[in-house]
Amino acid sequence: MELVIVIIICIISIFTLYIVFEINKKKLIQIASDKELDEITKKLPGNRVICEEYLKMLNNKNVNIKEDKSSVKQASLYIALTNTIFIANIKDSFTRIQTIAHECLHSIQNRKILLFNFIFSNIYILYWILVTILTGVKVINNHMLQITILMLLGFVYYFVRSGLETEAMTKAEYLANDYMNKSNILKKDEIDRINKKYNKMNDLGIKTVQYELFKNCIIKVLIYAIIAVFVAY
Repeated sequence: MELVIVIIICIISIFTLYIVFEINKKKLIQIASDKELDEITKKLPGNRVICEEYLKMLNNKNVNIKEDKSSVKQASLYIALTNTIFIANIKDSFTRIQTIAHECLHSIQNRKILLFNFIFSNIYILYWILVTILTGVKVINNHMLQITILMLLGFVYYFVRSGLETEAMTKAEYLANDYMNKSNILKKDEIDRINKKYNKMNDLGIKTVQYELFKNCIIKVLIYAIIAVFVAY
């Protein structure tokens, strides 16, 4: 019965926060799609050059930069373990100016926290996979203890990752604005139009990222609880 209650609570939590946070991925994609702004930002240098300029502005020049020019869609990211910024093929999107700023800002965040997030995230995922398999083959029988542990691990993961992402997303808009103004390439009204879109993106984007992080943690507990129910009954 306890496992069933856990399942119900997980499902209710996911849908309740979806409504409360007003998650709308379709709207977010629409905001990030603007051909006119795409053309305007093509006046600015290539992604690698912009990334290097950001790092100079942040006084952090010892970062490796790798740019993907393939047609395969991938996410841009900063890898703390190797101190590398990986820039996806986003050269045709106006969002690239803020996306690159976001990853550059990750590179100046507290390194201990970044490494902790990387190591802890992997331990969290591996632990979930391990206990789920062991529960499925009936090696682990104390299901509520594992659910409690998964919830605690999820809380720590969410708290750390959400803090890192929210800080980078919030500051990226201002860093991008500073760069565009200092570059003296775009007109003021063009920069204003771009910033207006960035503001809308971040307003919805930050809530979406926070929700997705929370949802991923709850889904792990939900999947485990469902498997535990089948094993128990």
